Amino acid sequence: MAADTSMESSSLQQVLHHARNADGIGSNTIKDLYDHWTGSYDTDLLKQNYQGPTKVSAVLSEHCTDKSASILDCGCGTGLIGEKLHALGYSNITGLDISQKSLDVAEQKGVYNNLVCTEVGKEKMPFGEDEFDAIICSGCILPTHMRPSCFREWVRVVKPGGIIALAMRQCYIEVVKGEEEYFSKDFQLEFGEVTQDLERSKSWQIISKTNFPQYYEGSLGLLVVSKVL
Repeated sequence: MAADTSMESSSLQQVLHHARNADGIGSNTIKDLYDHWTGSYDTDLLKQNYQGPTKVSAVLSEHCTDKSASILDCGCGTGLIGEKLHALGYSNITGLDISQKSLDVAEQKGVYNNLVCTEVGKEKMPFGEDEFDAIICSGCILPTHMRPSCFREWVRVVKPGGIIALAMRQCYIEVVKGEEEYFSKDFQLEFGEVTQDLERSKSWQIISKTNFPQYYEGSLGLLVVSKVL
């Protein structure tokens, strides 16, 4: 991997280790990891020049111009995306995360209207159909966190015409030079199957897929923007 691992916190090293060795890593392991990381999470990612929240918030603002739009920040963690959206003028943001301790930190930032602690993927999220105008997510679509199967649930809770904006590492779905150890063939196949199935069923339309450098230090990022049909 291209990143300077000497600058990475032990918690970030654990996340990256799990991403490279995903077999047998359950949701309780991930929850406990983030619960214990909350004290230094924001600082650790700042040191790594983490650009996911900035990039995905900016691209959402291009496609969702109504500042009162109801937005679900899926996998919000300590609220990095919420801070970016709030700074852009958005005022109706719900945050969801598996880690209650991360949500406690997010609540202190005063940028969310509602915070929900739940896992995404195994069961329906506790929201009604067509409840949100948009979903935004960064850093959560990877083999040990949220898998591409959750896109179907995202489509369920977003209104027709609504936007889904996602930032993730390219290396999970494509072999990237310097990041080869993170590539997962199974994850790549699932990503392709789910996205293509949603397009075939006219459930969503992918508007754009764009790479950007420095998702975080030394890592290639991917922005995917989709419209719910």
